[in-house]
Order: sequence, then structure tokens, then C-alpha cells
Amino acid sequence: MLVEDSSGQRLKPALGAVMSGSAVGLLLAIPAIFAAVISSGAGHGHYVAARALFPTSMLLTLLEGSIGVLSVSVALLQFPVYGGLVAWGFVRKTYIPAAVAGSLHLVAALVCFAGTLPNFS
Repeated sequence: MLVEDSSGQRLKPALGAVMSGSAVGLLLAIPAIFAAVISSGAGHGHYVAARALFPTSMLLTLLEGSIGVLSVSVALLQFPVYGGLVAWGFVRKTYIPAAVAGSLHLVAALVCFAGTLPNFS
């Protein structure tokens, strides 16, 4: 049985693509998280990699007061979500969701580097 959305397109290939894209995103998240941890310098670093790669998580520290459970959870999900969006867009032949996510990432990173965040050391 084929599952179709409201426009009549099959959903099964899209689901497989999203799963594959999320897996690739997870693989890319590993070195990104490593770079972010290294840039933190055991709490006394500059956090440049963390601010560039995980700006949403870093901005959430304004709510939490430090890098807490919410920030870490968002960071762990970020790259798999990006991978899923790119793969879904590839199958559906639209890159708007991935472009919006990328644009929001860029804006959040600019805010992170604009002096909004305190130094956590």
C-alpha cells in the first residue's frame, strides 16, 4: 500500500530519505560536537566553534543561565534535523525548508557573535 499526501505524492520514499539524511546529519554532528567541546576549553575557552556550529543552543543559554539540558538537547538534534530537511527537500524537489533553516542558523550565529552572549568562564 502506498501512502500519499494531499498532493498525491508518495510519502514512503520521502520517509526513507529523511531517515537517511538524519543519519548523515548525526554522523556530521559527531565532529561538530567535538569541535564545540574543544573550543569551550573546559569552561574557560572562547566558544567560537560552539557559537558558529550550534548558535541556537548557545542562544538558549540566555534562558538557562548556562549550557544546560535544553541547550545540549537542541544541539544533539540540530544536525540530524538539518540532514532530514535537506533529504526531504531533495526528494520533494524543494529546498525552501532547508534554506529557511540555514538562514535562521546564519542569523542566530550572527547574533551569537554580536556580543549577545556572556563569556561562560
